[in-house]
Parts: sequence; structure tokens; C-alpha cells
Amino acid sequence: METLIRHTRIDCHQHRAFRAFLAYCFFLLPLFWCSGCHSLKFMPSSLEKPDKTANELSVLAAPGKRSFRVGQFVFSSDFEVNRDQPLFRELADLPEQVYKELELPASNTLVQIHLFQDRDRYERFMQAKYPDLPRRRAFFVAQPRTVGGAEDLMVYTFWGERIRQDLRHELTHALLHCVLRDVPLWLDEGLAEYFELPPHLQGVNQQHLEQSTGTSAPFKPDLGHLEQLTQVQQMTPVEYREAWAWVHLMLRDRPQAKAVLTSYLQQLRLNPTPGLLQPRLAAVYPDLADSLSKHLTQLEQEPRRQAADMIKGDGE
Repeated sequence: METLIRHTRIDCHQHRAFRAFLAYCFFLLPLFWCSGCHSLKFMPSSLEKPDKTANELSVLAAPGKRSFRVGQFVFSSDFEVNRDQPLFRELADLPEQVYKELELPASNTLVQIHLFQDRDRYERFMQAKYPDLPRRRAFFVAQPRTVGGAEDLMVYTFWGERIRQDLRHELTHALLHCVLRDVPLWLDEGLAEYFELPPHLQGVNQQHLEQSTGTSAPFKPDLGHLEQLTQVQQMTPVEYREAWAWVHLMLRDRPQAKAVLTSYLQQLRLNPTPGLLQPRLAAVYPDLADSLSKHLTQLEQEPRRQAADMIKGDGE
């Protein structure tokens, strides 16, 4: 059974993804771990060894004692989860937010979330099932049930301090995977970075913004460079921040820029290789790098302008 795996959570705010060969891995059609991006299909080595001890089988058992559904997301755990908390109400709205903002058709494909109670149990499971993968806070897996058939879409993670961010990020990947044939690496991660944030933030990642507009390291955006990347190992935190920035520019600046993005995504519904996005965006912004830098500067200055307006209003 061939399996597509995507993981996007890493300690110390480093880059969020990794692709690994396991036994008998090979390239097929350019499918994506969660929504495209020329991912690799491989055989998890743990699935190639049917003879396992009782202890190994116990470690390999994903949480499943308790289960509840939130929209198209099915949560399974071995501990009691308060399903009435705001997190799950917010996640129930995530598909509509993603599909509406990106002008994509809705999907009713179920996504299974295996939720571990703590990090230790989660990491022991991942190490046993996917021993060649590194330590990450969350993974998305798309596993075909049969050759050429439907897929089981699964997210593995644990209940930690960043559970909201991790779930929103991974589930964004899953939602894109449901409706698109493929997504370029940089764009897929940029969209997940954008939607991992609570809706009221309107996609503004304050940490990315501060690191992009700070004086410690000059920001030199290069969309052409991003579009050449085909392996997640090629992406550093700088590329992830830039990918988020381009997505925010397209979704939150000019309507013409959003039209470029949504039109491109529509093509990805049927065609996994519609070409580069840069020339299309350059028709809206002749100087792409300068336009992105100005957009980020305006975002950085917006809180100060709002505060000044409030002070002015109070004084009148």
C-alpha cells in the first residue's frame, strides 16, 4: 500500500516539513502529501513486517477508544476530550473559511484526526510506524485504500500548547488535498501558514511579520526562487515566511491579485501543472519584490495607525 505523508510541525519554529524515502519508495505521478507539491509515495517500513510482538502492536495502535465528529473531521482519542470547547467550534468553520476565501468548491470528504494525550505516546507511535521520519508535532497522511482508489486522510498529533495552530495547519493541507490535483510546494505551505491563524487575525502572522520587516536581516523576496523549489528540504524558515507573505499579499491587498490566485487554484483542480504563478502576478505588480515589501511594511504599521486613530477619536 503506497502512502503519502505530510508533516508540518517542528520544534523551535524551524521549517515545517520534511520528505523522506523509506523502503521501496519511488516516484509516481506528482501527488502531494496533503495537497500536492510533488511528494513521494512510499511504503512505511512498519507495515512491511506483519509479525509483531504484543508490545509493538500496542505501540502501533492509534488512539481510537473515543470518537466524535466535528463537521467533516472525525476525532479519535484514548482520553476524554471536551468536545464543547471553542476550538472544535472553530475547526467546524475551517472548511467554509478555506473554501470560501479561496473560491473553491466544498468537499464532504472525511478527515480522521488521531489525537494522542501527550507527546511521549505520540512520538512512540510515530517512531514505530514511520521510523525514518524526524520528530514533528503533527503529520498529515493520505493513504490509498486500493491502487487508484479512494484515500484515507489522517492527521496525527498530540494535545499540546499549540494544538490549535497545529490542527488548523494540518487540516488546511487536508482540505486542499480534497479538491485540488496538486499544489506547488511553496504555495501549499504559504496557504497553510495563512489559515493556521485564528480568523480574526486575517492571516497576519505577527512572528513572520516581525522577522520580515526587522532590521536584523534584510528581506529579499524572490518568488521565482520559491517556484523552483520541489523538495521540502530546500525550504528554510526564510522561505516559509516568504511563502506566507506572498499568500497574504494576494488574499489581502488588491482584488486583481486575489483573482490571480483563485484563477490559478481553479486550474489546479484539473491540471496539476498549470505553469508558474509569478508571471501572472507580475501583471498586477510590475515590481513584485518592492510591492511585497511595501505590503508587509503597511501591515507592520497598521496597529500604530489604529492606535493613533483611537487616541484622536477619544480627544475629539
